[in-house]
Order: sequence, then C-alpha cells, then structure tokens
Amino acid sequence: MRKTKKFLIVIILLYVISILIDIPKVQINLKPIGINFNHTINHIAINLKSVGIDYVNNLNPSLGLDLKGGSQLVLLANVSKIPQSEVSSAMSAARNIINERVNLYGVANAQVYTEKYGNQQRIVVDLAGVKNLNEAKKLVGQTAKLEFLTLKPNINLQSIVTPTIPLQDFNPKTNLTGADLQNATIVYPQGSTTPNIQLNFKSEGLSKFSQLAKANVGKPIGIILDNRVVENPVINSNLASGVTSSPVISGNFTLSQAQTLVDQLNAGALPVPVKLIEENTIGATLGKASIDASLIAGFIGIAIILIFMIWNYKSLGILADFALILYALMAFAIFKIIPITLTLEGIAGFILSIGMAVDANILIFERMKEENIEGRSRKSVVELGFARAWNSIRDSNVSTLITTFVLYILGTSQIRGFAITLALGVIVSLFTAVTITRSLLEIFYIK
Repeated sequence: MRKTKKFLIVIILLYVISILIDIPKVQINLKPIGINFNHTINHIAINLKSVGIDYVNNLNPSLGLDLKGGSQLVLLANVSKIPQSEVSSAMSAARNIINERVNLYGVANAQVYTEKYGNQQRIVVDLAGVKNLNEAKKLVGQTAKLEFLTLKPNINLQSIVTPTIPLQDFNPKTNLTGADLQNATIVYPQGSTTPNIQLNFKSEGLSKFSQLAKANVGKPIGIILDNRVVENPVINSNLASGVTSSPVISGNFTLSQAQTLVDQLNAGALPVPVKLIEENTIGATLGKASIDASLIAGFIGIAIILIFMIWNYKSLGILADFALILYALMAFAIFKIIPITLTLEGIAGFILSIGMAVDANILIFERMKEENIEGRSRKSVVELGFARAWNSIRDSNVSTLITTFVLYILGTSQIRGFAITLALGVIVSLFTAVTITRSLLEIFYIK
C-alpha cells in the first residue's frame, strides 16, 4: 500500500511540474465586466547561474520560421581571389560552415543558402525567432579565424609583464592556420576541474607546428582567434622535440566558454571572406490560416485517440488517457527546457510519437484481455500482460529510434527537427506507457 501511494505522489508531481513549465504567460483582465481584477500569470523560469551552471531559460516556446518568423542576414562573399572553377565549392563549404554554427544540433531551425545576385555571390541566413538583429549578427559573425603567430624579433621578453601578449607584438602571419587543424576537444588536466582545449593537427599541420616549435624554443607562440589573443604558451623542449603532438590551450575557461570555443574551432574558418550587406526582419513563412488548420487537425487527432481508448477499453482506457495526457505535458516541457525550436515538421513528429504511446498501451491491454479469458487474478493479468507485450513494444520503439537517428545524421535542419521531436517523444512515450500506465493499473485496477 505504501508503495502504491509513493507511485501516485510521483505521478501527481510529474503532472504539476509539467503544467508549471507548459503554462503560457496569461493576462486575466476582468475590468470590462465590472470586476476590479487585472493580473498576469507568469510561467516559471530556470536560472542555474547561482549554482555555477551557465543556463538561463525563460521557458517561452521557441517557434520556427514557418510559425513565427525571425531575422534574415545577407552576406556578400568576396571570391575575387578564388579561381572561377572553385567558386561553387568554396561557397558550398562556407554555407555548410555557417549552417553548422547557427544550427549545431538541429534544433534551431536556421536556414542557410547561397544565391547569385548579378555578379555577386551571397549567403543568406534565416534565423528563427531572432528579432534582435544584433543577436543574429553575433551568431553568424563568429568566423573562428585561427592563426598561430610568432613573436616579433624586436620584442624584449623581459619587458612582457602581462599574461596575454598584445596582438601587435606578434608577426602578422605564419604558414600555420586553422586550416591545418583536425579538431579541437575539451580536456581536463589531472587533478583539475578547469577545462582546457586540446588542438589536434592534421599530419601536414603537425609538421608545420613542429617546425614552428623547433624554431621558437623558449619563446611564446600566439594562438589568435578572430584577431584576439586567446593564449600565448611558451614553446618548451617537449613541444619542440615532438613529444607533445597536441598542444593545449590552458586559459581560464568556464565549461560553457570552452565548449563554445571548441564548436567554433571545429566549424573551421570560412573559405571565403564575407561581409554583412543587408539585414531584415521576416514574417512567418506559413499563413495563419494554415497554422491554425494544422493545429486544429492535431488536437482533433489527439481527442479521437482519447475517445477511442475509453470506448474500446472502458476503465483501462481512462487510465491510459491519463498516462497519455501526462506524456504530452512532459514531452512539451522537455522541448521548452532544451529548448527545441518547434516547426510544423517538429509538431508532426510530436503528434506521431503519440501514436507510438497509444500503440504500446493497446499491445498491453490486448495481452491483458487474453489473460483475462484464462480466469487469472487481476494482479497476474497485469504482470503477464506487460511481460508478454514488452518484446513487441521494445522492438517497435527501437526501430523508430534507429530511423530517427538516420534522419538526424543524413537530413537537413528541418528533417533534423522532425527526427529530434519524434525521438524524444518516443522515449517519453515509452516511459509513460510502460511505467506510468502500469503504476496507475496497480493503484486503481488491482487495488
């Protein structure tokens, strides 16, 4: 009895927390009907900076270009120094790099494409939900131009008193750049909790770095990112002799700063210089009527599922509907916490995952019907029903997750958004269908 009460308390808490996260900002004004009441109900927000985690989320739903619009930036690419035969591939590479930066995990619904305007080569960046153009320019403008510069010969090492050497004290150019970098990773020195950044060079880049190190033993080398000195380590004998093939940037980074820097370095430097020439605020790409019709269709579909479960399974269907409603609340809360930019494709993935949740309940209930025919006790019916339905539930959900993984790896940003919402929905639906439904059956059906 104590165990079932604990389960019921957990389910109620999940409902309450999900509703608090999902509830929109609502203003209630009763003055027009003669009641002196005007109050705004704000949903909760998450701020983890007080515990040392760089995460702030006001939990407003993030909507995509098709639902809300956003900002558009037009970048002019300077291809004057690129052979004509290589312009197309250079523009394609620049587009892919910018897309990787603004839509790293496929949840931002950014659209990046190239266009030719007269003799100009342009890259157009559409960013969902970004009405602040300065914020949009900051997202796109991180070009991550990485250089490794040596100290000028006329600089007296004894005169250097600051930890970071000014950029003007370095030679303007070497033959070692970000193009020679294979990747960058976050590492932690032994016994330290401060993240460092390890640079892993390509084979040719490693050769260049080795020559640079041998020629500058005992001297600082500048690691320059976007014309800013991020670190100037002194070349020691280990680096010069090739003992250490992957140098480490050991700045005083927070984990968030280190991850941002690694993402920028891994994205690489743009193969062509770009300049912002135009900025616009764009509206939703879908008309309001289309959006409303799609949302109404989704609500009608969910309502039909809820009614079908009650009609076909009676009291069991009611319990399944409680679990299904909790699934919808939890899934939407997770989308807001991550946050995931919701597009019409993403909403479709979310609704499709509801079908997966219902499918699991149907398999369980049909197995329970078979056990009921044998005249077993309710406890045995529930246990055997779940046990014998589990293999089918597991296999169908795993096959869907494999499909979403392939879609995410090979798809565009829009397809990635669909894949992520479907995958998260399947995982949450598996939890609610198996754990929550079973708990409700044990509390109200077995008694």
